[in-house]
Order: sequence, then C-alpha cells, then structure tokens
Amino acid sequence: MAVLSGEQIREYIRQGRILVNPFDEKLIGPSQIDLRLGSKFRVFKATKSVDPFDKKSIEKNTGLIDTKGKPFIIKSGQLVLGVTLEKIAVPKDLVGAIEGRSSVARMGVFIHISSGHVNPGSGVKAPFPVTLEILNMNPSPVRLYPGMRICQLLFYTMDRAARRGYDDIKGKYSGKLEPSISRVFEDRS
Repeated sequence: MAVLSGEQIREYIRQGRILVNPFDEKLIGPSQIDLRLGSKFRVFKATKSVDPFDKKSIEKNTGLIDTKGKPFIIKSGQLVLGVTLEKIAVPKDLVGAIEGRSSVARMGVFIHISSGHVNPGSGVKAPFPVTLEILNMNPSPVRLYPGMRICQLLFYTMDRAARRGYDDIKGKYSGKLEPSISRVFEDRS
C-alpha cells in the first residue's frame, strides 16, 4: 500500500475517480485533503443504560442537533458525533483514512476515536459525509465552527480493487447524510 500524493489526489479528482463536494483545491496538502466540519452533531444523553442490541435503547441515548452554521460548544470530556461538510466518494481501488489535524488536537480535541477507515467503494452510488467521533479532552469547553478544517483524508492504494465495494454490500452506514446512531444491533445474527 502507498499513500497518494497531493498531486495524485488532484488528478483522481479531475478524472472523477475521487469525489469531494464541495471541492476547494486549497484544501489539498502534500499527501492529504483537509475536510471541514459540517453543522450536524449527534449528542449523547444520560440514560439508565445502553443495550447494544436494543435499537430503542441506542436511540434514546442520543439526540441530533443542527447548528445551522453556528458554532457548537463541546464540553470538557464530552463525546459527540459530527460530520464533514464535504461529501465524498472513494473508488474500489483505494482505501481512505481519516486523521486528526494537529492544530485541532493541540486544543485537546480529537476527531476520531476508533473508526477512521473509509472503505473502498464508499459513496460511489451517493456521496456522503464522513462521520467523526469528536472528543474534547481539554479541561475547558471548545467552540467548533462549521466550515473549519477539522480532519485530513488520506488515500491508500490497494494491490487490487475490491470486487464489491462498501456501497455494493449495502454497508449499514452507507449513504447516511448525518451522524447516525450506532447500528451494532444489526450485527446480531
């Protein structure tokens, strides 16, 4: 596997193989493209308990907020789900990886805890924003502004293209336009 350079990312976008919408060429760096924060957030609420195999339990545990472009204040120690402003599509011969930006991390804010992987063939049928797991470890609340550069998307080549991409297998988060609840309950056989 090799990381695409900024020039390769530009070329893939020009060819229509990678889709980033809206696209701003200034966001492309030496080996990544920066993505900006959207205005929708899924906020966790205190409940008696959360059962991963009970959809209603998971639904009760969160609420969706749309700031409509206004800043979102994330409290110290708070975890929220957010989305990128950009909708993306990744071809079947690449894997995307979300990485935090050091400028954001230096404020004590982390943008992905465990799921930075963007599967090959994601968003090809209908581009969608990337869901972010945003955690504030700063002892103070932090303002997050929709439109601010929040993360980086890197692309890795694969030794061969996936036969069936994420959209083809109807991945449980495919096509979601807002930060959705966990769908772990669908894992139960």
